[in-house]
Amino acid sequence: MNVQFDRARVALLLLLLALLGVGLWAYRGVDSSLREIRATGLQTLLNTQVGTLEQWIAERRHEAEQLAANAELRTAIVRFAGAGATSGDGERLAREILAKATTIGITATLVIDPRGRILVASDAERIGNKVSADFSAHLAPVLKGQSAFLRPYSVAGGDGTREIGRAWVAAPIRSASGRIVAALALGSPVDKGFATLFGAARPGASGEALAFDAEGWLLSPSRHGDELRQRKLPARLAVPADDSASLTRLAAAALAKRGEGGEGLLLQPYPGYLGREMIGAWRWLAPLDIGVAIEIEAGEAYAPLRYLQIGFGIVVLLLFAVWLSVFLSPNALANLLRRDGRARQMGPYKLLRQIGEGAISNVYLAQHRMLKRPAAVKVLKAQSTKEEWIARFQREVQLSSLLHHPNTIAIYDYGTGADGEFWYAMEYLEGLSLADLVERYGPVPPARTAYILRQACASLWEAHSCGLVHRDIKPQNIMLCDIRGERDFVKVLDFGLVKQIDGNQTRDLTGVMRILGTPLYMSPERIRDPSDADARADIYALGAVGFFLLTGKRLFETETEHDLTYQVLHIVPRLASACSPFAVPAELDALIGRCVEKAPEARPQSIAEVASILDGVLVHLPWTRRQIDAWWRQNWVSESDPERRFNARVS
Repeated sequence: MNVQFDRARVALLLLLLALLGVGLWAYRGVDSSLREIRATGLQTLLNTQVGTLEQWIAERRHEAEQLAANAELRTAIVRFAGAGATSGDGERLAREILAKATTIGITATLVIDPRGRILVASDAERIGNKVSADFSAHLAPVLKGQSAFLRPYSVAGGDGTREIGRAWVAAPIRSASGRIVAALALGSPVDKGFATLFGAARPGASGEALAFDAEGWLLSPSRHGDELRQRKLPARLAVPADDSASLTRLAAAALAKRGEGGEGLLLQPYPGYLGREMIGAWRWLAPLDIGVAIEIEAGEAYAPLRYLQIGFGIVVLLLFAVWLSVFLSPNALANLLRRDGRARQMGPYKLLRQIGEGAISNVYLAQHRMLKRPAAVKVLKAQSTKEEWIARFQREVQLSSLLHHPNTIAIYDYGTGADGEFWYAMEYLEGLSLADLVERYGPVPPARTAYILRQACASLWEAHSCGLVHRDIKPQNIMLCDIRGERDFVKVLDFGLVKQIDGNQTRDLTGVMRILGTPLYMSPERIRDPSDADARADIYALGAVGFFLLTGKRLFETETEHDLTYQVLHIVPRLASACSPFAVPAELDALIGRCVEKAPEARPQSIAEVASILDGVLVHLPWTRRQIDAWWRQNWVSESDPERRFNARVS
C-alpha cells in the first residue's frame, strides 16, 4: 500500500513539474511574441514618421527652389548682390520675397552671399552681419547648386529656458551666366508644419514621436509639456533622477551614430526623460543632423503580460499548495503552522496585534505574561538580520536604556525570540503624535507649542548630557499623552537613529544607507554628510517641528525629495509668524528662526539655551492646567469607549 502511495506521489510530482514546465514555456512564448509585435509596431511607426518628415522637407525644398527660380525675384536679388544697395533696399527686397512666399507659411527670409554675409533680411538689424559658422556649414550644398533643409535649433532663452528657432530651407540664386551669387533662405516657425508632423504620431496613452538635436534637446513638442513645466524639468532626453543629467539610453544610442547615421530598437525598459520606464525605436538622420524617436511607456506596451504574470503566479501558488498537502507529512504541516504561534511570543511578552511598521522592524501591542502589563514590542524584520542592522538594533536598545527622563519613552527589556528574532519592549502609550494633532485639529496656539517644545527639550537635554544625539526628531516621533490623568504629557520616541558623539560606539549605518532620517527635518550639515551630527542637528529638527505646530505647514513645501533637499541646503525658510493663523510672540518666532538656520554656529548652541528661551515665553504666555483639561475634556473620550479613543502610535 505504501509503495503504491509513493508511486502515486511520484506520478503527481512529475505531473506538477510538467504543468509548471508547460506554463513557463507558454509564458516565454507569449512574452517573445509580444516583444516581436512591439518591435514591429515601433519600427513601422518610426518608418512612417521619418517618411512623413522627408516628404515634408522635399516639399519645402521644392517650394524654395521655385521661389529662387522666379525670374522677377531672381533678377532683383542678382542686381542687389552686385550693386551693394543700402539696408533700406534690403528691407524692401525682403518684404517682396515674403510677399511671394506667404502661401507656404514663411515668416522670415535671408539672402546670403558666398562669403556668409547677410545681404537681405526680414530682420533689418541682421543686414551686413555674417551667419553663424554652423549655419554657414549647412549652406555649403546650396552654394554648390543644391537646395537644402536646415533643422531648427534649441537655444537658451534669457530666463534660463530653452527656445526652438525656425526651420529653414535654402536654394541657390544664379546669375544670367549660371554663376551662384547668393543663397535664398526661407524660415518658418517650428510650430508651423515641423512640430505638427510629430504631434500627430502619439500611439496609446503615453506614446509620442520626438525629434532631438545632438545634445538631446527636443526640437518637437512633448505631449507631457505641462508635466515638464510643473516639475521644472528641461525639455531634454536626460534622466531626471540622475544628478549628472546624463542622456537617456535611447538618446545616447542615437548620438553614438551621429556621424554615419543608423537606427535601433530598445525593448528592455529604460528610464525616460520623465523618469518613467520606456521602450522605443530611434533613427539618426545624419544629412539633417537630427534624431527621430518613437517612445511609449513599458507598462502600457507590455500590459498584456501583467495579466499573464498574475495568472502564472496563481498557478504556481496552487501547485505549491498541492505539493504541501501531498508531500508534507501531517506532523510537518503542524510544525509549519505552529511556527506562527511561536512567533507571537517574545520572551515574557505575548504579541497581541501589530500597531506600527518601520524600515527594519515591526511594532506590536503586547502583554507581559506574568504582570499583565501592556507594552509595545519592536521586532527586527527577518530580512534585516544583517550584522550591520543587528548591531544598530542592539545599540539602539543599549543607548536608549541609558535614558530615564519622564519625557523619554521607557525601555523595559530586550532579547531574542524562538526563531532568532531580535526584539525589545518599551512602554505602551495612549495619545496621539504631533503629526496627528495637527492633522486632526489644525495649527497649535503659541502657548501650547512652547509647552510641548519645552518638554521635548527636557528629553533631549538628558540625551545630549549623556553624549547622545537623537537624529530623527519629527512630529511622528513626539507623542502627546494622557498618562494616568497627567495630560499634554510629551514623550519622545524612536531612538532608532541615536548616535553616541563620544566613545567607541559611534559607528552608524552610513556605509549601508545614504541618508538616515527624514529629509524634511534633517539639518543641512546632515544632508551633506550623513555621519555629521551633534546636538545642533536635533535643535534644527526641533525648530522645524515648532514651525509645523504653529503653522500646520511643512518648513519647505515641495513635491519631490530632490527639490526638498535643494531647499533645505539653500533656501532661507519663512518665519512662523508669516504663516501662522495665530499672533506668534516675537521671542518664540525668533527662536524658531534661529533653530532652523543653515549654519550650525548660527543656531542656539545647546538644548539648554532653547529651553531657557521657552521658559521665558511661558512666563508671559502660559499654557495652564485649566486650558489643558478643557482641551482634553472636549477631544478625549474615556478609555471605556475603545471605539473612539485615540490610537496609540509607536514608530
